[in-house]
Amino acid sequence: MKRKNSLFSRPAAKKPVKSREPLAYPETLEIERLSHEGRGVARHQGKTLFISGALPGETVRFSIDTKHRRFDEGHCVEVITPANERTDPVCPHYGVCGGCDLQHLAHDQQINAKQEIVLEQLQRLGKFRPEQIEAPITSPAWHYRRSARIGVNQLLRDGSPLIGFRRRGSSKLTQIEHCPVLAPALEQIMTGLREVLATADQFKEITHAELTQGDTEGALTLRVKKTPQPELCVKLQQLAESHNFKLYLDNGEQIRAYAGDAELFYQHAASGAEIHFKPGDFIQVNASVNQQMIDRALAWLTPSAEDSILDLFSGVGNFTLPLARQAGRVVGIEGVDEMVHRARDNVQRNQQNNCEFFRADLSKDLRAMAWYKQGFNKILLDPPRTGALEIIRQLQQHKADTVLYVSCNPAALARDGAELIRQGYRASRFCVMDMFPHTSHVESLALFERH
Repeated sequence: MKRKNSLFSRPAAKKPVKSREPLAYPETLEIERLSHEGRGVARHQGKTLFISGALPGETVRFSIDTKHRRFDEGHCVEVITPANERTDPVCPHYGVCGGCDLQHLAHDQQINAKQEIVLEQLQRLGKFRPEQIEAPITSPAWHYRRSARIGVNQLLRDGSPLIGFRRRGSSKLTQIEHCPVLAPALEQIMTGLREVLATADQFKEITHAELTQGDTEGALTLRVKKTPQPELCVKLQQLAESHNFKLYLDNGEQIRAYAGDAELFYQHAASGAEIHFKPGDFIQVNASVNQQMIDRALAWLTPSAEDSILDLFSGVGNFTLPLARQAGRVVGIEGVDEMVHRARDNVQRNQQNNCEFFRADLSKDLRAMAWYKQGFNKILLDPPRTGALEIIRQLQQHKADTVLYVSCNPAALARDGAELIRQGYRASRFCVMDMFPHTSHVESLALFERH
């Protein structure tokens, strides 16, 4: 019998580990490759060093920031031998602002580098490689973001506004005068917000601003601890209206329009589906890539009147509504009540009587759900970064012919793709998407077809 909390159950004492001498790095190192976080990877005496701001093939002088047992982290101080792909960053805040981390790599090379990183992770973690690698979905280099969260603070020393994004590697804000990745209207509102708040005596109750732009109107949503003074609200509303936006106030429990709701929607050009949304709803920030992504999803899934399609993590219907224009039946499943209500409204707006939405926690047992018991021959998955392993395991009994996986995390795709292959699928088609130019984030599409 095992005795707990006794000498019999205590592990044997470990021998003291001899301390090692700190590893001495040379003055310069050559960069071998990019990490999945967009940092240069170098090695010295068997230890890996991640160097931000460095590119493969470069020889750089560097400074160590943090030391760990298995790897160290540093940043590039000087490029001795630059890569051909190196370019001068456009943004004056680059290197301080934490929003972008790849502006020093030419834009047309960024997506190629990301493709290599994803394919390497699929091979190393998932032990598979897609049969057909298709052309990446590309994006305009600049002004691609139609939504953004901007921090707001009032400086103690003089009461002036501090408006911008988090600093790199910090929770503190940095003042942003110009952001070339924001859509022009969003950048103009950010500038105007600073000017309006500079005239106010007190605005500590405003903690950040959410900027969102639809096809015809936008929303300026201010997160507030309490409602600002009426005269300040009037000025903020005037700022919003001057850019065809509407002002909203979010107290953490409710988002309400200050003086009338905005008509927020975007249209998928090929299908004509109109996707309406509200401030606070999730939408893809890159309008151009989103259009192409839906187009490619339709091309790969080839929906027809004979198809019954299940769209998991469906949101407000970004994929569901365009699919319903061609498929016999589409069911969308989403975990957030508000998004399900919005999606059902979109069904009515689009007069799509072959489309239904239901709420479900897709990490739980779904076998009792009525929709789960229906048959589906095609499945689309657009999960969060954590992936969709639990639901993929549950869907095994459906034996769908085709599964299209929309990924924002290569490691999750590698793990979930390996499970689909174990179930009898093959990874037939793959592409990466330039959803977030100048950042290390990468999204991809992977099509799995049953043998």
